[in-house]
Amino acid sequence: MSLAHIRIVLVDTLEPGNIGSAARALKTMGLIRLVLVRPTRFPHANALKMAVSAADVLENSLVFAQLADAVAGCHAVYGVSARQRSIPLPVSTPRELAPRALGLARNAEIAFVFGGEEAGLNNEDLGLCSSLVQIPSDPACRSLNLAAAVQLIAYELRLASLGTILTPTLALPAPVESFERLLASFDDALAAAGYYNNKNHALALEKLRRILQRAELSVDDVKMLLGAVGRLARRE
Repeated sequence: MSLAHIRIVLVDTLEPGNIGSAARALKTMGLIRLVLVRPTRFPHANALKMAVSAADVLENSLVFAQLADAVAGCHAVYGVSARQRSIPLPVSTPRELAPRALGLARNAEIAFVFGGEEAGLNNEDLGLCSSLVQIPSDPACRSLNLAAAVQLIAYELRLASLGTILTPTLALPAPVESFERLLASFDDALAAAGYYNNKNHALALEKLRRILQRAELSVDDVKMLLGAVGRLARRE
């Protein structure tokens, strides 16, 4: 059942054929959930043509205007990207991450997020990712075709799901929207206390985001911290 809880999310896809090829890549590996964010052209005949026997995956795909909506309810969001940010994210190879991802997906929704063909994931979308997955391609030619990258990730997930050693059942991090609510609460409290007066607000908030993401806070953790921040704010 773990594979059924995994969303493959394509952001800013330019070529309809890549959407169809990605759908085929998913279905051949036992994945069925395709989510699209701001596709340039979809539905499209080329997408259906390239999907071959995976037309049902296309028909059941969901389309959103924002990545935050596409990953709502997910307890882990993995960005597939060679990019890093000024505040580095944890990085894994597909083979390293697959067993962990499946362990989480036993009891929760998770997402793998792929950027568009030209620019990949932008900074705002990377901000929603708790860690990165980087395919160890040759540095002389690092860029993979989008559908090929999807196929590699799907293959590693399939391989892990067929393994003889069971992946561990892991404690679930809080879903994305709960985490974002906590971060916003911290941001408001820090702003009210004047913490940002002599700081770069965006950079400081980014550092706080990464600190909290590394903690992999549970739902109860988030509830407790929200209560603590709220109590401190009321004392001001």
